[in-house]
Amino acid sequence: MKKINHFYSLKPEWQQELVQEIQGKLIDNKIIVIPETLGTGHTYFTPIAPGISVLFIDFILTEPVEINRLKSENESYIFHFDLSDSANFIEIDTAEYKIGSRENPGLAIIDNQTESSFKPSVNERTKALRLLVDKKLLKELMQTNSIEECHKQKNKEEGKSLYYYDHIDSNSIFLIRSLIDKSVFEHSFDSYLKGISLKLLGNFLNRYENLSVKKNEITETDLEAVIKTQDYFLKDLCNPFPTINFLSEMAGMSSTKYKMLFKKHFNDTPKNLFLKEKMILAKKLLQSGNYSSLIEIVYELNYTRMNHFHSKYYAVFQRKPSEDFVKKPYRKMAGYAPEIVT
Repeated sequence: MKKINHFYSLKPEWQQELVQEIQGKLIDNKIIVIPETLGTGHTYFTPIAPGISVLFIDFILTEPVEINRLKSENESYIFHFDLSDSANFIEIDTAEYKIGSRENPGLAIIDNQTESSFKPSVNERTKALRLLVDKKLLKELMQTNSIEECHKQKNKEEGKSLYYYDHIDSNSIFLIRSLIDKSVFEHSFDSYLKGISLKLLGNFLNRYENLSVKKNEITETDLEAVIKTQDYFLKDLCNPFPTINFLSEMAGMSSTKYKMLFKKHFNDTPKNLFLKEKMILAKKLLQSGNYSSLIEIVYELNYTRMNHFHSKYYAVFQRKPSEDFVKKPYRKMAGYAPEIVT
């Protein structure tokens, strides 16, 4: 297995050493083109704002590679969003963590001052986005919470250096997938990537801004159980909503207790939260321009009747789905010349 060593900083200079080691190509101090000896694809790095940078990863390796990230003097956290086609592995302090995959996209947060190894799957498309965020800035943004507190709430393996692991919320999944459909060589990609990155960070902060307050009202064990059920039903919004009995059994509590604790933590019922998130996804699908008809989206979201989807969508946005629908542009078939009417 080929071993590659590198380090991160918030500025792009760190790429120079990595390019030399893999014998790749660096374009505009932003794009690293993977050499054919390792596979195909690229990475894209750009600073976003003071204290925030992003690395977008999209490649297919044909040889097993261990990418060792060395300790850095830069005091920052690495948010690793992984939507790869197959699961990858991150090793920290001899502990190996499985992360990502098409069926189970994952988010890990790692201290940049702790060494780690990333082992992408071979002959599978690796699609990931890494946000580098200055520790002091993140602490200011989180206000009532910290990464260490999130670690205590979410990471079962105490004492390990993986500060945080969770599923990626549906809205963030859609944002990252929208990046994958674009070319890093487009002029608009840089601005688009920066906008997506800030939204991803905002999604994370919004999701956990009240965690330290809520944990005083609910025991840590119960809170973890309730959040686990939320992660479960938001993981794939295209599926129907599971029953309350199913979710309460997953949480290991009565349905009455489950509904009460869920409402206390999320200020909403499980079904309402699921429906809102599903309609947010529906709106993004409607506006994506990837569908030729409304019925395609209805089936994608596992609805059997258009009027049922229509009523749910209107209840959330007070708009008809047709008002937000952007039809997939027609593409003329090669060799086909339409008749010109004069």
